[in-house]
Amino acid sequence: MLDQLKAASLSEASKFFIVANFGIFVGSVALCWSLGWLFQSRRIFDRWEPLRPIEIFAALGSIFFNAGISVFGWWLWNSDFITLKTGGMISGIYDCLAMLLFMDFGMYVLHRFVHLPSIFNLFHRFHHRHETTNPISLFVLHPVEIIGFGLLMIVFLALYRMSVGGLMGYLALNVLWGTLGHSGVEPFPGKFRSILGLSLLGTSTFHAEHHEHPRFNFGFYTLLWDKIFGTLDPEYDSRFLRDSDQVVAPISGTGKESGWSEDRFTRTDSKKGADHPAGSGSFTGFPGSQ
Repeated sequence: MLDQLKAASLSEASKFFIVANFGIFVGSVALCWSLGWLFQSRRIFDRWEPLRPIEIFAALGSIFFNAGISVFGWWLWNSDFITLKTGGMISGIYDCLAMLLFMDFGMYVLHRFVHLPSIFNLFHRFHHRHETTNPISLFVLHPVEIIGFGLLMIVFLALYRMSVGGLMGYLALNVLWGTLGHSGVEPFPGKFRSILGLSLLGTSTFHAEHHEHPRFNFGFYTLLWDKIFGTLDPEYDSRFLRDSDQVVAPISGTGKESGWSEDRFTRTDSKKGADHPAGSGSFTGFPGSQ
């Protein structure tokens, strides 16, 4: 298949990557919906953020922006600026972990950058329209953010001779972790935090807290950089245990813009702004919820 892709014309490669990214989009939405059904008793929020037309448009548009980045990477690969190698399982695992670590740090830095007030208002505020999340939240991004993430990945591939298996593994984990982070449920059990190594992995609660409290939790795959740079939400551990074991009711989400009181687990309505309107639509409740 790699030989066929390398020999493809620009038009053929573009069609391939549009179809591939559409498949990723559909798969992520389906997985998110399934997680909401399977883990109804571990909801972080009591309902998903409602769908709004502009966000549906942005999510569908992300398919084409991601495809465009993929085509650019394909062109660099064909031009020998990026090289891919074949390798065994050990090589693939090593390469996948190397890319995860590089991308996790790079995305942490970029994420903190887009939270600078002037940059946030231009680009990242659009993603934070979702204080609770829904199955398309992962794809509700400003085009500049999509391009920035894609270029970061291309920089790594240009600097590091990546194995095909490692790259495929990374791409699969990237979609999986992004979907988990926006699923609105916590599939990991509370004892997950006590297992050496696994306690550093980013959980659904970890990223959900970032949507609630944007000053914390800038990492994506791990908590590592937030721990090092002091940006981990100080109540993350207790919140994760609450969400994973559901010893308290999930946070009430209405789909309207809201603020958060000093009590991290109590939602309070605030004045709706023109740049973050209330909305209604499907996906307002988890599967099976009333």
